[in-house]
Amino acid sequence: MGRSGVVVSRPLLARWQTRALEVGPHSAAPGPVLVLLHGFGDHAGTWLPVLEQLDEAGCRAVALDMPGYGEADPLEPGESLPQLDAFLAAAVERWTIDGIPPVVVGNSLGGVVAIRAGQDPRSVVSGIVPVAPAGFSHSWILDLLENNPWLQPLMTVPVPTRVFRLLTIVGYNFIAGGTAKVLPGVAAAVADVNFPSRAHVSRVLGNAVELLGELRMISRDHVGVPVLVLWGRHDKLTLVEGAEAVRGLAPGAEVVVLEDCGHCPQVSRPDLVAAHLISFSGALVSTVAG
Repeated sequence: MGRSGVVVSRPLLARWQTRALEVGPHSAAPGPVLVLLHGFGDHAGTWLPVLEQLDEAGCRAVALDMPGYGEADPLEPGESLPQLDAFLAAAVERWTIDGIPPVVVGNSLGGVVAIRAGQDPRSVVSGIVPVAPAGFSHSWILDLLENNPWLQPLMTVPVPTRVFRLLTIVGYNFIAGGTAKVLPGVAAAVADVNFPSRAHVSRVLGNAVELLGELRMISRDHVGVPVLVLWGRHDKLTLVEGAEAVRGLAPGAEVVVLEDCGHCPQVSRPDLVAAHLISFSGALVSTVAG
């Protein structure tokens, strides 16, 4: 059992053992489970502030470490996105309760995985909530890395762990936060979970350029499930202009721009994110009931 009713487990999803942070596992409340996916270099723990809000509202939700991050098994050699698709498909099957598939919520890289699930006619999800998904409107930071692959080795240059930890904290706060700022302790937890050693740094950052190439090639096929798009106005990594590109995949999508948030609204304004998730999930319940 984690804090504030968060239950921690280690499920095997497809070929990867992972960490699941879950609230409301015994809830009888109607509606789909919310499956929460993090972004590149992040981990499930950054959804804890939102999970606590959802728990208070009586919602059932689970945040997962995706393969290659947090406490999950590493990705296998080869392209990343098909592996993450397989991982999510297993999660969708596991958290389909009483015949109701989950809603997939994903930030950044997790948002792309959510969109791909919504595009796949073989996938069964109740809806998707991309939160500043990668691949639609990248800032100069990502363009610089992709266009200059010689920069990638610099990210894994051996430096004292203390220094790298400090750089990670500063970088995460710069990217993730908006005017509302990142909640205290979140950036330090990201550094401690994903980058505790040089081996972990290489594991997480080693395929960054290749992954950017995959994101450039993501499908622009129609999304066939209900969609809510959340995007921080002050996102410095995936620019808010990308929201309209996502809406183009699902013309009926609702787009909400969070005025005081950056790339990871779940760690600066979890109250806003949770409120929108509760409203979206509740609307799906009403639609099914009607």
